[in-house]
Amino acid sequence: MKHASFIQYEDGSKLKEKVAEWIRENEDDILEIIDIEYTEKDSVYIATITYLD
Repeated sequence: MKHASFIQYEDGSKLKEKVAEWIRENEDDILEIIDIEYTEKDSVYIATITYLD
């Protein structure tokens, strides 16, 4: 199991777009996406993808 994380500050509006782009770019190496978790704390937005390769 592996993880990929993305961070965006102040405005998280493009975070889902970054996640989708990363998935498209790596789809040949990903066997299964286990989870995509989005969190926000004090204007810091974090997306964590858990996947199998």
